[in-house]
Parts: sequence; structure tokens; C-alpha cells
Amino acid sequence: MHLSIPLTPGMLREKLNTLPYLAVEDLVRLRNWFMYVNQEKKKRAASSVRKYFNHMGDYQRHVEEINQYIDDNSQIKDNATKELYRIRLQTRRTKKRIQDTLDSLLIERAHVYSDAAIMIRNGKYVLPVKRNFRKGFSGIVHSYSNSGETVFMEPYEIADDSAQLVELSEQERGEIEKILQYVTGIVAADCEQIEADIETIIDLDILTAKAQYANALHATMPVFDTRLNIVNGYHPILREIAENVVPLNLKMAADKSILLISGPNAGGKTVVLKTTGLLVLMAQCGLYVPFDEGSTLPFFEAIYADIGDEQSLESRLSTFAAHIKQIKSALDSDAHSLVLLDELMSQTSVEEGSALATAILGEFAKKRSLVLATTHNEDLKLFVSRQKQMVNAGMEFTDQPTYRLIMGIPQPSNAIKLARELGINGSVIENALRFLDQDKMSLNKLFEDLSAELKAVQSERSKLSGLIEEHERQLKDIKDKRKKTLDEVKTKYRQELIQTKRSIEKMIKDLKKQGPRQETVRNMRSFFEKKLTADEPHEPYVPRIGEIVRVRELRKVGQVIEEHAGKYKVSLDNIYYWVEPTELEQVEA
Repeated sequence: MHLSIPLTPGMLREKLNTLPYLAVEDLVRLRNWFMYVNQEKKKRAASSVRKYFNHMGDYQRHVEEINQYIDDNSQIKDNATKELYRIRLQTRRTKKRIQDTLDSLLIERAHVYSDAAIMIRNGKYVLPVKRNFRKGFSGIVHSYSNSGETVFMEPYEIADDSAQLVELSEQERGEIEKILQYVTGIVAADCEQIEADIETIIDLDILTAKAQYANALHATMPVFDTRLNIVNGYHPILREIAENVVPLNLKMAADKSILLISGPNAGGKTVVLKTTGLLVLMAQCGLYVPFDEGSTLPFFEAIYADIGDEQSLESRLSTFAAHIKQIKSALDSDAHSLVLLDELMSQTSVEEGSALATAILGEFAKKRSLVLATTHNEDLKLFVSRQKQMVNAGMEFTDQPTYRLIMGIPQPSNAIKLARELGINGSVIENALRFLDQDKMSLNKLFEDLSAELKAVQSERSKLSGLIEEHERQLKDIKDKRKKTLDEVKTKYRQELIQTKRSIEKMIKDLKKQGPRQETVRNMRSFFEKKLTADEPHEPYVPRIGEIVRVRELRKVGQVIEEHAGKYKVSLDNIYYWVEPTELEQVEA
């Protein structure tokens, strides 16, 4: 819809209470809005949103009244009232007399003017008189040119008409005020209804915008639950600026409330925090969310984020102090909160930072707040791995960041590896490796090995899931084919039964009509012998390709190797037969 709202809710009443009348511009905007509401009510009368419009006011009279006084150019019409028409007609005539008088003066004494043009200064009609002719010119001085060589003077010949123009202008202003007061009164009488309808239109506009945004994002209706489970979620802004966005998959177990994310710089840790926070806020604002069905989000009473650098020279606030201030706000809250902490306590020494970060996460665990934090601190990763309510996760790094979140296993920072790839020379890298704690190097190697094993397991699980899906699909196809064949057989024998019934009825009719003639009896005996000796139909059996089955007529067992047009190719001692499903039967294992 995206219609321009004439006045924000409350502003109309405020203007009516403080101003003698509404400005022409306000009335024009209201007129356009009244017309829109009337059109929408008609257009939406049979639509799914008609309930929003049914209780809205009828503004046809308001449109007609405003149109009577204001034209399409947002000007008061000349014929708005008889008095205004008289005033403006007289004004035009007076201006015409002034124009004619000044034109005559320009012609009669052309040499005294610096320019043969009529001008307006201070709302008065004047002529540009040369300075040296000023004293010989009968008139009133209104202004001088910048050079002082030209004097703009109002001739005495038009003084009376000029005075009349001032009077007519005052009369016109008074008449226009009366018109605006009258039209404003019409609007004021329905002020409450108008403001309520403006609120409704705003609500509809917001809903429409939400729906259009949801369609643009291919978003899903959020489902609120106690657990955080994001399936293939993504940050909408990231999706706009990048072609291949790796989706976020984040599933928190019911007994976990703290998630510690580690991994390399530029690996996507902060993006996980921002994406999670934004998706939660979108859902709580009533927006559809860019993730897949099956996702669930808790409903949080408060959301706290400590992301980025909030240092302030004016407030004399250091980087560390700014982070502590943000974390204190979250710790002081009693609400069920989502807390997002980027690079937790990395702004101070490793030892004290580790101690503080450990204590902070422990306190959040007691409060049952849901916390997502990022870190490069190895001690903090080990601490989290020993806590029941906490879980490690990491951003996957192979030869380069993959931006995939791996739940359950922390990831190394790979700072030295990244430094080498970014061009730091070999001697610096070698010295760095010598200074690095060997135990931590072993721990990072363990993390990398665990990640590789997890990736292999996930790959095998994916293949297994694919095989299971393929098996279920084939099984469904077999069941569908079996049902189709059985239905065809039932239809066939039902038709035969109907035909047989008709034949018997005809023979009975002939018997009654002709009596027990020898030929009739012979035909009846032949008919019944043929029908009674017919093979009883077998239920069709739909086998799988490769299955061992028995061919009823041959009483031999063979393997099904192909299916075409409802028939099956069976191999019996290297001889192939095409048989119907009714000719097959299952072989017990």
C-alpha cells in the first residue's frame, strides 16, 4: 500500500486544538487520503482484508466539501464563495488599471527610466527611475538598486489603486480564513474516526510491508519454543551483498544454555552472533524469518549484545571498561535474556581475562540466560567442555575458512597459519612456532583431528541418509505399482462379472420365452462349463528388481531383472520370460 499518511496519529487532534484552522496543504493531504479510503473500501469489499475497511468511515462528503473550495493545484477556488469571487474580480480589475497606468508612464517619459519594465518592491508596483530624475518624478521611493543609480518609485497616479489592492488583499485573507474554518470544522467533527482510521491504515501498511519483505527473502513463519534451533538461517543483509552465503545451522540441546564459539579470525564467529540476534529480533517484531521450516526460537524478554568497540574519549571509557559496562547490564537483568558476547574478555591480560570470562559464563549459567560467546582463549574452551550447561562450537577451517558452524567441538584460531598465508615472512613464523606452548599446539592438533573425524562421520551419515531416502522411495514406488496392478485386476474381473450376469439374465429370459428347447439347454450347459472351469484369478505380486520369485505356471524360481509396461523380465536358468504380476508369487526367505 505505502500510502502517504496525511497526519500522524495524534497530530490531527493537536492541530485542531491549537490552530484556528487547518492549512490548505493539510486539507489537500486529507482529501487525497479520504479518496484513497473510499476507493479501498469498494475494492476490498469481497477480499480477505475487508474486516479492516468495514468499520472505517465514509468520507464522500468530506471529499466533496474540500473539492468545492480547493482546486487540484491546492489553491482556494475563485468561486468558493460569492464574496471571494467579488473580491478577486475587483482585484484583477484594479491590477489591470495599475498596469495600464504604468505602461502609459513608461511610454510618455521613457528617458527617465533605467529599464522599461514594471517591477514590484515591498509588495508595491514601482518604476525604475534614474537617480538624476528622482526629484522631478512624482512618487514614493521604495528602494534603491545595489549601485544606487536606480530609484524604485511608486507613481502618485496609482496610489489610490495601490491602497485599494491592500484593502482587497485583507478582505481576501479574511474570506479565505472563513472558508478554511468551515472546512476544518467538518474534519474536526469526525476527528476521532479519522485518527482511528489512520491507525488502521498504518497497521495495514506495516503488514503489507512485512509480507512483501517475507516474499523477497523467501522467509518462513517463526515458531516459538523453549529451544534455539536455527535450520539454514542467514543474515538478510549478507544475502544481499554476497552470492554464496553459507547458511547457519545452530541447534542447542535442551540442557545447554551457554554456547562458546571458537575458530580463526574472519571465520564467521561474529556473523553467527549477529545473525542469531537479528533472527530473534525479526521474529519478535512479527516478521517472517529467513530460515527453513523446523526452526524454533525462544521468546526472550530482553536481548543484550556486546559486539564491537564501545570506547569513548568523551566519557573517558576504555575498551575494556566499555565491555564490562555492557556485560554488567546483562548480569543485572532478571529477565529471560539472550546475551551475545563477542571476544569475551579479550581486552585484558590472558590470565585475568580467562578468570573473568570463566566467572561471567558461570554466573550466566546460574541465571539460565541463553548466551552465545566467541573466544580465542584455550583455557576457556577447556572450562566449557567440563560444564554440563555449556557446549563448545567452532567455525570450520580447512585450508581456508568454510564459514560452517561445527557444534560440539572447539576450533583452533590458526593465527600463525593465517599470518603465513597473508605474507608474514618465514623467520617470523618459525620463531612464533618456537615460542608457542607445545601443549597448546597439541591441543589445537587434537581439535583439528576431531573436526576432521566429525566431518567424515557427517559425510557418511549424509550418504546413509541418501541411501535410506532412495530405499524408501523405491519401496513407495513398489507399493504404488502393486496397488495399481491390483486395482486393474479388480476392475477387469468386476467387468467380467457384470458381463456374466447380463448373459445369465438373457439366457433366463430366453428360457422363459422359448421353453426348455434342446439348443437353449446346450448353450446354457456350455456357458456354465466354460465359466466354472476358468482359472481363478491370482492376486498380483509386484516384486523389486533383483528379487527371487516363483513363476506359477512353470513352477520355477527365478530372479527379476527388469520391469517394463507393467510386466517383469524373469531369468530362469539363463532363459528370460516376460510375465504379468498375476503370474508371480513371493518366495519365502
